[in-house]
Amino acid sequence: MKKLVFTLLLSISSIHIWAQEAQDNEQSTQKTITSMPGTENDEHKDHSIQLAAMPVKPPNYGSLVIDWGFNFLRDCPSEMKSKDWGARFASVGLCYNIRLGHSHFTISPGIGLRFEGYRLKEGTTLESRKTTVFKTDSSNSKFNANSKYPKESFFVALGGKAGWPWKACATVRYKEYDEAKEHNNWETFHLNKIHYGIHARLGWGRFGLCYTHMLSRLFNGEGPSTTQPCSLGLSIDLF
Repeated sequence: MKKLVFTLLLSISSIHIWAQEAQDNEQSTQKTITSMPGTENDEHKDHSIQLAAMPVKPPNYGSLVIDWGFNFLRDCPSEMKSKDWGARFASVGLCYNIRLGHSHFTISPGIGLRFEGYRLKEGTTLESRKTTVFKTDSSNSKFNANSKYPKESFFVALGGKAGWPWKACATVRYKEYDEAKEHNNWETFHLNKIHYGIHARLGWGRFGLCYTHMLSRLFNGEGPSTTQPCSLGLSIDLF
């Protein structure tokens, strides 16, 4: 786990440095073009005009996105129905936005961690899943209204998400002789080894809404085979 966190932090630093260098290079190019001295030579004048008229491709840039919101289960048995607003998730993802020419579109591959929790109603047993931690890998296609300053405009992102369970735990809280106690049961709970689905994001600047619709089933054949999760939440880009 420590190696995973260290790798994620190292990737964050690298992408941030690449994005800063690309921005500095763009500013340097613009300064060179605007500060080019005039000359009486018509050929040099024409060349200066051509350079000034050439569009400068916006640089690629990185994003460190934090999501937080609520989980919902579809087609689940009554024993698994979550308590209202008790199922929550939090995730952190790092992606690198690659420009598609001079257009408003980017391709944004990335990696991240996702933490999911389901607060079940009273009367459920230890067979029911309470908390699951996922390691995820996602890729999106993104549109920005402002291609030059994408984090200061309206944006829409649509892509896919895939991952596998890292750890799973069922927690039961109860009272014994008026004393609050807690029991943790770490198992696989017959969770599917691969989870995948579609992911959408909509917002302005660094803030937005995110929705994930899982296409894979939550459990394998030995669990509730029809149960599928989805989630809705808020997102913020820290870069």
